[in-house]
Amino acid sequence: MQQLDLFAQLDDDPQPPKPEKVITLPKPTAGQWASVRPRPQQPASTAPRPEQRRGPEFASRPTDGPTFGEKVSYAWHHTHGGNRMEIPLGIVATLALWPQKEYPRTFANFFRTLDAESLLQCVREVAAYWWIRRPDLIDIAFPLFKWAEEEHTAHELHAIRATFHAALDANALDHTGHIDPEWNSNVDLMSWTITNLRHNTARQGLGEYHTPPEICDLMAAQTIGRDPGEIPDDCSLLDPCAGTGGMFRSAAQHVRSMGLDPAKYTWFAQEIDPLAAAGCAVNIIVWGLGAKAMVACGDTLAEGDLWPRAIKHRRAMVEQRDNAEARMAIAYALGRTRQLLGMVSEAA
Repeated sequence: MQQLDLFAQLDDDPQPPKPEKVITLPKPTAGQWASVRPRPQQPASTAPRPEQRRGPEFASRPTDGPTFGEKVSYAWHHTHGGNRMEIPLGIVATLALWPQKEYPRTFANFFRTLDAESLLQCVREVAAYWWIRRPDLIDIAFPLFKWAEEEHTAHELHAIRATFHAALDANALDHTGHIDPEWNSNVDLMSWTITNLRHNTARQGLGEYHTPPEICDLMAAQTIGRDPGEIPDDCSLLDPCAGTGGMFRSAAQHVRSMGLDPAKYTWFAQEIDPLAAAGCAVNIIVWGLGAKAMVACGDTLAEGDLWPRAIKHRRAMVEQRDNAEARMAIAYALGRTRQLLGMVSEAA
């Protein structure tokens, strides 16, 4: 499977779902675990996977989801990072969204050499990189990145660097550093991180009940079915209480197991918790769900269908992105003109 096109133009909005072509994923949860699915056997005639080509570059047994979340949470709390969950979540999101793929160990070693200020710059650059390509999703995910613009004490910088190292030691890049998004979809790192950072009492107060991964896989398979011919190209998959998108992960992997491309379909997630919605927006990029995937943050029970608001938000963010690019192009042209005029003056 080739890398999905995450650079597609966003000018054409996804069409509203038609009742007879909508798959509503059947669970009223506000977050879910992700599974480590058995990887499908590849036909002998196909090209080898990145892991097979570069075995040493990938962990033979990467840290599983629960262990990953525990290590990140422990590092953050052990260094007394505080109660700002968006910071360790943003660290995991930065590593998951790192654009260069296929060399996780090389990049992990690179990140380990950086000081805290340089790591903050990495957070800002990842957010900017994906804002150009998916401004609607990065705006939803912005709570995970905006802290990098703030001033931090030496103690906070120490906690940030320690958490980066913990995520790297727990194989974050091994889970998300593949060219093929199918291999980046085995574990929902954002969900496991939230699960371990947020206290049980807090989750109960939010009504956040995490569905076991095997149950997500089972419900996705039963809801979608196993006949590729029954899924039309303009099908929409909706999750009204998406959490970080774990049911989408299961559904996308099930669709791939039938030889179909998840990017062909419309994916729409609604989630009331801003941090979970931010994690879902990150996952949509990491899992390669394509240009027709959207997230809306809001109360499904109180507001109902948030599709129109998501479309409006998408258009506004694309317009804002395009305007920013136009201003940058003008600024660059003016700067280049001044530079050339200065060279001419010096020559004269």
